[in-house]
Amino acid sequence: MSENRRAFWFIALLSTLVIVPFLGETIFYSKGEPREAIVAFSMLESGNWALPISYGTDIAYKPPFFQWLIAAVSLLTGGVSEFTARFPSAVLFLVMQFVFFGFVAKRKDVKTALLTSILLLSSFEVHRAAVACRVDMVQVSLIVISLCLLFRWDEKGCRTLPWLAVLLMGCATLTKGPVGSIFPCTCIGIYQLLRGRSFWKTLLSLAGIGVLTFIPYAIWVMVAYADGGKPFLDLMIEENFGRFTGTMSYASHYNPAWYNLLTLIWGWVPWTLVLLLSLFSLNWKTMPLLPEGSGWGERLKSAWTRFRNLPPLQLFTWVVILFIFVFYCIPKSKRSVYLLPIYPFMALLIAEYLLALAQRGVKVFRLSAHLFASLCLLLTLTFAVVRCGLLPESLWGNGRHAAENIAFVQALETTPLSIAKWFIVLLPLIAAGCTWRALKRKADNRSLLYGAAGCVLCIFVALDGVYQPIILAQKSDRRLAQEFTTHVPEGPIYSYTDRLIRFYCANYYLGDRMRNFTIEQPQGEGHVVVSLKDKEQFLTDCAPAYELIEVACTPYRSCDLRAPILIYKFKSRPCTPQTEKEEAK
Repeated sequence: MSENRRAFWFIALLSTLVIVPFLGETIFYSKGEPREAIVAFSMLESGNWALPISYGTDIAYKPPFFQWLIAAVSLLTGGVSEFTARFPSAVLFLVMQFVFFGFVAKRKDVKTALLTSILLLSSFEVHRAAVACRVDMVQVSLIVISLCLLFRWDEKGCRTLPWLAVLLMGCATLTKGPVGSIFPCTCIGIYQLLRGRSFWKTLLSLAGIGVLTFIPYAIWVMVAYADGGKPFLDLMIEENFGRFTGTMSYASHYNPAWYNLLTLIWGWVPWTLVLLLSLFSLNWKTMPLLPEGSGWGERLKSAWTRFRNLPPLQLFTWVVILFIFVFYCIPKSKRSVYLLPIYPFMALLIAEYLLALAQRGVKVFRLSAHLFASLCLLLTLTFAVVRCGLLPESLWGNGRHAAENIAFVQALETTPLSIAKWFIVLLPLIAAGCTWRALKRKADNRSLLYGAAGCVLCIFVALDGVYQPIILAQKSDRRLAQEFTTHVPEGPIYSYTDRLIRFYCANYYLGDRMRNFTIEQPQGEGHVVVSLKDKEQFLTDCAPAYELIEVACTPYRSCDLRAPILIYKFKSRPCTPQTEKEEAK
């Protein structure tokens, strides 16, 4: 077996073992994942695959391709679950990982491709997206694979239509909107112009490709519009254009431009630390910011010429990174996941940089190996202290989060673990021992680099396989759904919330039984749930029209509404002439 093939199968096995086994271990604990999963649930329940309705009145915020994947997997397994909801993200990440490995190995070398894949697998932001029931990783994978295919299409002289890239970009637009086509087409277009291709040839060929990629999206919009009408169209315009222009009806993740830089620093943890330490090993005096020249104009011109003359893959990599980063600095709405498409290309640059440092024999890798091994040891020792009951409850004080933190610690202390779980707990300690052994034997820098990566991956496995499932089960609203069920065994459960807040997690575990009290204004008798923070406003708004009896109040906070939850039994009051006049007004 060739070196290339051995490296590929190693990455394939390693990536699969890190990502797939624990997808269903952690129950939903925030509004994001169950909000996506319940759409797929609604598709299977209602048979409406174009514009399913959840929560009684809510239409989906995004196109349905991601939910189609969840529903398709769930059909094979008997229903939507945490595993099936996260499976599409994991599989698409693995496909992207394999494609990008081959893309880099063919154009660079196996060492660079191997390290690029390991860096991508051990990036905090990428790992988090790959194991989550969110649209981001599916869209990102389709965009990155399309970029690779378009680059290959350019290498072959753009002689035929890149049908596979067109298909994948069409799926990307059906996942999260137009950027699924805009990013690949624009990036390859800029690259071609920098390489000297004719402007009109570039524009016409990519415009034709772009039009083809929007056909599936356009068909879905027409079908959904026929079903949802103007409310659907208004929502699509707001989500796709209002979010970019900052004209949305509500503030959605508004952040300054420098926020994107901070998210990249955080997203590349723990490798950010290695890169920071490596800066002290560079000889800055021999690294001028601009080439030599008689003036600033000539120096800038030389820098531009040098940039345009970079090797094809390096130039394309920089184009992708710079264009997408700058693009997302423009809109007010900014989130860390928006920058995920540049992570594979950043991983390639970081891999080249680290391999060059390793060849120079700098000491940063020995220090990094010590630090990462120490983190593994610290994680295991902390768990041992908690497991032995040596952490006093008084440590958490009496603040708002004290009870929640105490519940986390008690769960870690008392939850029984199988032999397999104990082995996972010990994995970081084993990785630390192997790394320190390599340090003692004075292994070369590349071996220490891979040892540090092994420590990171073992920490991720321990978090996904043991620590997260135990801790986040205490935060999830699944217990809230169970409490709702004790009071309302069947039928709808109403919630008093505004348009942006829902009991998404509880609704998922209730099988989409929740309804919006404010919108539906139910008659007769029933139960309504409300956040403790909204109690006064709820009573002010609803007491005139309903008889309200408080049934229960949770001693814990909802993960979605961040407050204890009140359960009321309601009974609508008979209409009087006065109330009829008020309703008419």
